[in-house]
Amino acid sequence: MRLSSAFRQLLALSLLLSAAALAAQSFDLDRGREPVVSLDGLWRFHPGDSPVHNGSPDWAEPGFDDSSWPLISGARNWSVQGYPDMSGYAWYRFAVVIPAGDQPTSLLLAPILTGFRIYVDGRELGGAGNMPPSMTPNPSISFHLFPLSAAGSSMPRTVHVALRIWHSPLWATYMGGGPYQAGSLAGDPALLSAELEHLTVARHVVFVDQYTYSIASGLIGIAILWLFLIRPVEREYLYFAILVLAQSADCILFIVKEIWAVPAVPIYDMADGALNSIIMGANLFFISRILHAPIGKRARILIVLLCISPFCASLYWPRWASAPESAALQLSLLLPAIIYPIYLLLRRAFQGNKDARLLLLPILAASGYYAFDNLAMLLSQAGLVRRPRFMDTPLSLPPFAFHIQVLLDLVFLLAMLIFLIRRFTLARQREERLASEFEAAREIQQVLLPDHLDQCPGFNVESIYEPDDQVGGDFFQQIADGHGGMLIVVGDVSGKGLPAAMIVSVLVGAIRAEAAHGVDPAALLSSLNQRMIGRAHGGFVTCLAAHINADGQLVASNAGHLPPYLNGQELNLGGSLPLGLLDKVDYDLVSLQLSTGDRLVLLSDGVAEAQSRSGELFGFDRTRALSLQSAASIAREAQRFGQQDDITVVTVEFTGAPCEGDLSAELAAFTAASSPRSSTA
Repeated sequence: MRLSSAFRQLLALSLLLSAAALAAQSFDLDRGREPVVSLDGLWRFHPGDSPVHNGSPDWAEPGFDDSSWPLISGARNWSVQGYPDMSGYAWYRFAVVIPAGDQPTSLLLAPILTGFRIYVDGRELGGAGNMPPSMTPNPSISFHLFPLSAAGSSMPRTVHVALRIWHSPLWATYMGGGPYQAGSLAGDPALLSAELEHLTVARHVVFVDQYTYSIASGLIGIAILWLFLIRPVEREYLYFAILVLAQSADCILFIVKEIWAVPAVPIYDMADGALNSIIMGANLFFISRILHAPIGKRARILIVLLCISPFCASLYWPRWASAPESAALQLSLLLPAIIYPIYLLLRRAFQGNKDARLLLLPILAASGYYAFDNLAMLLSQAGLVRRPRFMDTPLSLPPFAFHIQVLLDLVFLLAMLIFLIRRFTLARQREERLASEFEAAREIQQVLLPDHLDQCPGFNVESIYEPDDQVGGDFFQQIADGHGGMLIVVGDVSGKGLPAAMIVSVLVGAIRAEAAHGVDPAALLSSLNQRMIGRAHGGFVTCLAAHINADGQLVASNAGHLPPYLNGQELNLGGSLPLGLLDKVDYDLVSLQLSTGDRLVLLSDGVAEAQSRSGELFGFDRTRALSLQSAASIAREAQRFGQQDDITVVTVEFTGAPCEGDLSAELAAFTAASSPRSSTA
């Protein structure tokens, strides 16, 4: 269907009207501007302080004529505008023209070091930082918002702003007075409040690298400290935990000072110096420990220097030294503790030490840059050189930026973690290998213990062995002589652990070999002594050997071991030197007759030397009182009291039961053979 000509014209007119209604909105750069003006222009400036009349400074009054004052920029400090090294009081003045209207206005003031007070039309509105008579300035590097005018003015008017600034003479040589940076504004309070929030967030973002490092190092330090608590013998974990926790605390201290201007500068200088001394000391002991390079007497000297250095950081506050001199003295005391670990790493790296090669570059970079940064700072304070710009300019690593020192510290932390993980893995592998070796040694010791084949009718023998570790240095053997009698040997190897267990295996094999040739206790000890010469490696072995025949005749010889107990009474067997000390030692024999029901107890010194938490010894009186109990009861009581050494207890009760074979002839021959060197108890 075709449209009529009139209808087509009406449709075209409608479309044109619609297009006109949808035309783009125009924006006016003149009338559409936000009611905010920048104050980064020229301000009137005058050094010194204002006379005071009627309690108010003359230079704060709105009618004061400041036309003779010079003009300087309000966006830069006065030190770079013709007033170098100037300290003390100074005043700024400027005027703000406020248009007619019912809206209030505010003033956003850029940071000022070190303290200031602001006046509007002669009325003090506030300020920041300390003013004399306090000589401890508290720097504030935050923006501050002040009310400039209230609502209700129907006519344009001009307000006069005056700033009274005090700049500390302690900082004047290297830090300019007046506004710290550009950015002062005047205008709508809501807009300036929003701008203040943005500036605060931007200020926080500047320290995002410090935030990151403080959290990362703090968590890692706690984790490493936990590893030390699990493995206290590995003190390198403790030193590293102290190092990174101190770094975390120092980062937090720096952030709090930069953002909230607390604590007071002298306290900050002391705390920062103390934390840096702790970091250097922990690093020194950590490197020395992991490289197995004891520093001996040098450590005392370095620690003394580190302890003195924090006090040197604050010498310029009481004016005992200038700021550069104070910083130079502090750095000179820190340098030995910085250089010596690097020297150790270099020396061990050239010797082929893998740990030194892994840590050399990260520690050299972090410690070297720290020393260079502080050196550049003190030279700048002294006015000798200008501090390199790159040292204060963060590296852009989107979406954030990182200061060079923090970036190097992160690399150092990563290298340390890699090193510790590698070290922990190697330690675990070594422990697993040692655990398997200990388990093998324990199984060997279990095999060497007497079994049912060594039992003999006529004797009730009970024995118990409780090593202090997985394996121990105690041993005992119970060997039937094939004629109704038995040989019992109890001994104790000096030392503990695997070395002692290896000597035990040698001794047990020797005892069984010698027992096959005879059961003379003195001859047995002499043979064992010869075998131990040169094998004890500075140690020794105590040993007690006793033979009891079928008729109850006991013959015993002692090589420095604890005497046995018979029916609750200690037997005096005399005693000779322990095994392995001297060659060709003669061992005495003691003989006595056991009656049916007699009870003999042989034990190691682990019972008497058990020790309570208060340090009290179990002692011989308690041991003698317990000697009538079972072997298990004696060992259990000693363990409950506080086991400190291997515990071995052997009890032998002579029942007098008949044994196979007639041993009277052999017993008479044995007694006759041993009588010239025997004594009767």
